[in-house]
Amino acid sequence: MEFQYVLMEVKDHVAYITLNNPQKRNPINIDTGRELKECFDRCDYDESIRLVVIRGAGGTFSAGGDINAMKARIDAGIRGTRPVCRMLGEAFLRLRNVKKPTIAYIEGSAAGAGLSLALACDFQIADEAAKCLFAFVNLGFVPDSGATYFVTRAVGTTRATELFMSGKVFTGRDAEQWGLFTKAVPAAELEETVQKYIKKYANGPTVSYANIKTMINRAQFDRYSDGMQTEIELQGMCEETDDFKEAVNAFLEKRKPNFQGR
Repeated sequence: MEFQYVLMEVKDHVAYITLNNPQKRNPINIDTGRELKECFDRCDYDESIRLVVIRGAGGTFSAGGDINAMKARIDAGIRGTRPVCRMLGEAFLRLRNVKKPTIAYIEGSAAGAGLSLALACDFQIADEAAKCLFAFVNLGFVPDSGATYFVTRAVGTTRATELFMSGKVFTGRDAEQWGLFTKAVPAAELEETVQKYIKKYANGPTVSYANIKTMINRAQFDRYSDGMQTEIELQGMCEETDDFKEAVNAFLEKRKPNFQGR
C-alpha cells in the first residue's frame, strides 16, 4: 500500500502507521486524513492485525495543521477549512472505532490536530519532555478533530478552558498527571515502554478488547459525531476572520500576530 504522507507496515500482527513528512514536522492536511482513514479501514478489517501503533517520522509526532496549506488558501481566496475538518473528523472517528487496541507513540512534540490524533487512540505513551499544545487559538481558530470532546472528558471543563484559550505549551508529563495521556517516561525509556504495551496488547484477548472499546465508545462518545459537526461549522466561521489571516501570516513571518477581534 503506497501513500504520500503516511507509511504503513504490518509486522508480527502489529500495524505500524507513521506520519511521514518529517521536513515539515508531520503536519496533518486533508490528504493525510484520507490516507489515515484508509489505513484505519485496513486495520479494522484485517483479522491478522491485532494492534495499531501510530507515530511520527523524524522524532516528532505531529505539528498539527498544515500552515503552508492554509496560507495557500488565503492567497488564492479559497475557503477550505470545512472540508479539512470534515475529513479529519471522519478519519479520527474511524480510528476511535477500530476494533483493535491503538497506541500513540509520542516523541518530540504534538500540537493541534496531531494531538487530537493521539487522543483518539486508546493509549498515549509519551516522552515526558514532549512539547504539547492545542495551538488552534493561536491561529484564531477553535479546537477541531474532536479535541473538545476528548479533552473535556479527560480533564474537565476548567482545565480544558485554560488549555484551549491560552494555547500554552505543556509537557508529556503534565498530560499524564492530568489524565490526558496514559503514560509519560524519560526519552531513553520510551521505546522500551511502548514495546511492553505492544507485547501485552498484541497478544491479549482481541475480542474482549474490541467489546470493551465498544462499551466505552457507547458510554462516552455517543455524541462525538455531533461535536465534530459543531467544530466544522465554527471553524468555517473563524476562517473568514481577519484574525485568522493575520495569524497565519505572522506565523510564517516569525512574528507575534496583531489580533483585532474581527
